Amino acid sequence: MKTFCPLPWNGVSVRNNGDLRVCCNANSYTKNQGILRKKDGKPYNVGRDDIGESRNSDVLKDIRVSMLHGEWHEECTRCRLEEEAGIKSRREYENEIWPDVKHEVLNKTDDDGTIDTDDINLDYFDLRYGNFCNLKCRMCGPTDSHMWYGDHVATTGYTGFTDSHGRVQLTKNAKGKWSTNDYDWFQGSNFYWDQFEKHTKNATKFYIVGGEPLIIEEHIQSLERLIASGRAHEVEIEYNTNLTNVTDRIIELWKNFKEIRIGASIDGFGEVFEYQRFPANWDQVYKNMQKLDSTPGLNVVSWFAFTVTPFNILHLPEFMKWKLTDSGLKSFNSIKQARKIVSHHMCHRPKHYNVKCLPDDFKRVVDKKFAEYKDWAIRNQPEFISAQFIKLLDGVSSFMNAESYHDEHFDKFVDLTKKLDELRGQNILDVVPEFKEYFK
Repeated sequence: MKTFCPLPWNGVSVRNNGDLRVCCNANSYTKNQGILRKKDGKPYNVGRDDIGESRNSDVLKDIRVSMLHGEWHEECTRCRLEEEAGIKSRREYENEIWPDVKHEVLNKTDDDGTIDTDDINLDYFDLRYGNFCNLKCRMCGPTDSHMWYGDHVATTGYTGFTDSHGRVQLTKNAKGKWSTNDYDWFQGSNFYWDQFEKHTKNATKFYIVGGEPLIIEEHIQSLERLIASGRAHEVEIEYNTNLTNVTDRIIELWKNFKEIRIGASIDGFGEVFEYQRFPANWDQVYKNMQKLDSTPGLNVVSWFAFTVTPFNILHLPEFMKWKLTDSGLKSFNSIKQARKIVSHHMCHRPKHYNVKCLPDDFKRVVDKKFAEYKDWAIRNQPEFISAQFIKLLDGVSSFMNAESYHDEHFDKFVDLTKKLDELRGQNILDVVPEFKEYFK
């Protein structure tokens, strides 16, 4: 079962709008984007539908059957492509976390993929409380950050966009800001909190994203409910967070849990970081990293969740060198962890931010720079570090060169980059001067 992943059996994944899906990676390559649907085609939504019923949706049953036959399901294309490029996929990470699930579910899964939901525990919850955020990252968009609404209207001319539940219409609120309530499904919802209490009784891991989770009050309420249950010492909380807001209140709550795992959305340092994750301030975020590194009584494991895009692919090896030689950080991608140097993932979509869209001659520039830094690692790092350094860059290069999206998508990359630069008072050539001939 070389394609097996535990999440279709033991996990729940909630999108920003409350729709339930297979997992956070099943959103890049199919029209369905991994959404769990009812017989009438409508998405299951955690704000109104029972989680237990969604676990035997048609798409989950189909995926289980494919996995038990060792076949790749189309919804799992992202993991397949990463593994083919030599990049460690989410599927591989999850099998390391839940090594026993494969054997436990073999005799508990019907031929058509149906499971007895009372017999197979929900161990894992991926929760996204809306799209409230304080940043509008380049590779993001209005479904994941409400800060994007104004820039979306300005760059596209449309006052709406499409999400998994249908068309989202933006309107101006009393303050003259574009807004929608399509992502408020959890606010004041007794139904959701009843679902939370009912289905998380056996869960040992929560993956909380956003928006930006550390500024969302309902995320705090989730922690408080888990502490009140008396099980917090059994529970791991994992985040993707931009680390712009690490308060003493949150740190004190974290001390109650078995482990806090932080995937810090850091895609570079200095101006590269501030360009891709606008309008973040590098100095403030670095201070928060140091705060996590030095807080006593906090069982925290942290890593750099580096999203590789055309904006920072040339910066990737420089960032890894910084991490190893100049960062001064101990808890981030510690060499004692399975994740070393950085924990990167490729931006698969939108395709104009996928590095496969880069021109062939620019790809050669990337490979040349990678070669220079691989040589540096061989000369200056222990063998077990240099080997990983090289493997990571080789995987990114292999993914980039596997196929070309250039003809269909590079012009859009250039056009949108120019528009956002004008809106935000930025200039791509300040961070990637190698793009000069493409931005004349």
